[in-house]
Amino acid sequence: MLTSANLPIATSLSKSISLLRASRQPSLCWCCTTSLATFRPLPLAHRIAAPRQIHTTHSNYANPLPLGGTVDGPPPDPPVPQPEYITRNRLRQAAIPKPRTERFWEDVHLKVVDGRYKILLDARSIKTSAKNDVSVPVNKPLLAYALQVEWATMRNSKEALKSHFIPLTSLTSRAIDLEIAEKDSTPVETIEATSEGEEGGEVDVGNTREQITDFVMGYLDTDTVFMISPTRGGHLAAAGEKQLRDRQLDVAHDIIEWAQENIPVPKGEDKLDFVLSDGDHGILPNSQSDRTKQILRDMISKFSAWELVGLECAVILSKSLLVALRLVMENRKTADIKWDVEDAAKACNLETDFQVEQWGLVEDTHDVGHADLRRGLGAVVLLVSELNIPLPEQ
Repeated sequence: MLTSANLPIATSLSKSISLLRASRQPSLCWCCTTSLATFRPLPLAHRIAAPRQIHTTHSNYANPLPLGGTVDGPPPDPPVPQPEYITRNRLRQAAIPKPRTERFWEDVHLKVVDGRYKILLDARSIKTSAKNDVSVPVNKPLLAYALQVEWATMRNSKEALKSHFIPLTSLTSRAIDLEIAEKDSTPVETIEATSEGEEGGEVDVGNTREQITDFVMGYLDTDTVFMISPTRGGHLAAAGEKQLRDRQLDVAHDIIEWAQENIPVPKGEDKLDFVLSDGDHGILPNSQSDRTKQILRDMISKFSAWELVGLECAVILSKSLLVALRLVMENRKTADIKWDVEDAAKACNLETDFQVEQWGLVEDTHDVGHADLRRGLGAVVLLVSELNIPLPEQ
């Protein structure tokens, strides 16, 4: 209700609205909510009760500027650092050691020296850990050319220090050192220190063959092809597919049959006998007979240094002495190969392959293991294989 107390306020407000409407310019009213071009005054009672600002400071509106700034022309140049800062930064960068990203050789080639292929980096020969030249017999040309490719594809010198970049060189170096050590008449060899605070000493290399033989024979009782899964339990194969136990029995019988036909026994004696570890009777392995162990040990002790090192590597990869023996013995003569890398990989990896069929492949795990196993077994085949071909012209 309009009274004498609020009459001056209503009069003042009415005059202000009339002046703003007379200007005919769109702007905002005092409460910043409605354009005055479309403003319609409220009834007097509502205008008196409308909210009002409690501060008296005049509102400042933003002034829009043209795009690109207020100054015409290109932007100013960046500030130039002072000479002392430039010198300091150069000294700091020079003090940081930069890794070598390039190799020190340009060409890798083979040269026949004294009936052996010698791998040369330009004019330098590759050395083993015992400071022997890396060279292979002329009856192993596949290994020689594979070593050449291994070093020719290196991008920098640091890769030569990592064993996974030089698997063939590592195996070849071990075989060369063992071969030379067995030819030497001295049973010991002086080596340099291997770490700080450790002095050089004498290391017996005469028993290296015995150590390797003992090592690989330790896998016989727990050979992976002798371990058979139980009849019950586990996961079943799809309809029409063989169960894991049936696959293991097929591989085990095939390996045992090959061993009985190809591993020589003393004249007049029976063939070798092997005992399987059946999962139906527990998970503990069965020990093989002393006669079987002795016959295998005698045969392995007659292997050449190249075959012995290849057998050691194959046993580590396959966890099976018989799989490794068959791979080495079947691939010594490349003209007649009946059992190759793929056969060996499948024989020693039955459980993993079966699980992949049931549940699928785990990326960066199963696929990496699949490739790494075949790469390692392939290196063994190259190490032990022999092939007589004409020597290249020098």
